Amino acid sequence: MRRPQLAEEYIITVDNKGRERIQRVEYVVTDVRGETVYVTTDGLGYARDSLVRKGQDHILGVFDRIPAVLAHPEIVICDHQSPDDTLIYYKRLYVPVIARHQLVCLVVKIRRGIRYLYNFFVQQSGRVKGSREIPPPEIWYIAPGRRPRDYGLPGGLGC
Repeated sequence: MRRPQLAEEYIITVDNKGRERIQRVEYVVTDVRGETVYVTTDGLGYARDSLVRKGQDHILGVFDRIPAVLAHPEIVICDHQSPDDTLIYYKRLYVPVIARHQLVCLVVKIRRGIRYLYNFFVQQSGRVKGSREIPPPEIWYIAPGRRPRDYGLPGGLGC
């Protein structure tokens, strides 16, 4: 994790409807495959609001672990619904407030070559998104020693 350089203090993101938006970058993380991911003020705000709306505000205590999820995920998949522009990073984190581990999910959008935090929440099922769909989502990365079936997937790499 690092502070944004002068040329990175603001990025232009594109929403799902194609509208451009200027966002202030809080910090920059190099993910598990060496890709730059921008964590913006808007992205963090949206993730916080999403956690509160979903009744998952106990996860706010591990919000500072976002860089660790990006840099050291257990598994990363291409979103089944939008595989060309969305990656989902998963990692089990210990949550002190509830005194147990939970599988957290971090959504990264890729628009115009820029990767940025979109959302962060608990994956309560313990499985990756789309694990029961046919075909299952493609695996972008899986950590050594982890198996696709640990996350409800049959296996196979791609994406």
